[in-house]
Amino acid sequence: MTLTFQRASRRPGLFRRLTSLSVAEFEVLVKKLQPEWQRRERARLEARPRTNAVGQGHPYAGDFASLVLVFVTYLRTPSGGALLSFLFGLDEVTVRLYRRRIAPLLQDRFVPVTKVQGKVHRTNDLDEFLALYPGLKELIADGTELKIQRPKRHQRVSYTGKSKRHVKKTVLTVNPTDGLFLGRTKLRPGRVHDKRILDEDPLKRRIRAPGLKKRVDSAWTGEDPADGWLVNERATRNHPLTNQQKRSNRQLSQIRIKVEHAIRRLKMYRRLAETVVIRRKQDLEAAVNAAMNLANFTVLVRQTI
Repeated sequence: MTLTFQRASRRPGLFRRLTSLSVAEFEVLVKKLQPEWQRRERARLEARPRTNAVGQGHPYAGDFASLVLVFVTYLRTPSGGALLSFLFGLDEVTVRLYRRRIAPLLQDRFVPVTKVQGKVHRTNDLDEFLALYPGLKELIADGTELKIQRPKRHQRVSYTGKSKRHVKKTVLTVNPTDGLFLGRTKLRPGRVHDKRILDEDPLKRRIRAPGLKKRVDSAWTGEDPADGWLVNERATRNHPLTNQQKRSNRQLSQIRIKVEHAIRRLKMYRRLAETVVIRRKQDLEAAVNAAMNLANFTVLVRQTI
């Protein structure tokens, strides 16, 4: 039996376990993405030489909701293309084709509503969001690792002694009030320190807004508190932490725990939590962006449904 959205939605419990979304939430997601999908598909079809009108010819193998289900299942499970092909009754090449067409729909899409010059404005661009979000008084930054297969060449570059394995790293920024992802750095090899990743990324310049507090762990020791950096104190040899410093660290950690919760929502997508087998760099970047936006969507949709 071929899996489709209509068949999967008949069992709401299993559907939620498969996608981490309820049937109602998934329908909202499809409704949000479908206009952009139709626009992109029409532009793609009109861009090539044609003898027939757009819309003629063999239809897609499934409806749009089922195609979104293929992509969400791809992120939620570490299943390979062969298993997804068997599950959804599609050719393996077709699964990969649909996946690459759905992924751009989930790039920098689900971010909070902002007010620009008194008017409600929803931006799909995270850079613009950071510049225009007037309610953003502080953020939390932290690094996370994506486990990868051992490279055939230049293995030392991707190896981290912290986890004793080969990884890719990125630094995430999160809004502490609602746990929404605000942005992230580009993926870097595991040997690069978290602080250096942020220092060498354009994201560092974008979070230098006056009065913006940045809560980070002790990896950012040395950042100037005058620029809004709130860093956990670190003990050194013959200089243990005082009781006041320990209390301050506990207070900061109670706020910073929200970034760990946000990372957990990202790692619910097992494609990124297990050993990543995505080889193309642009496909991996797109998968991380899509998982971030789906995590944001989960928070936003549950505030309204």
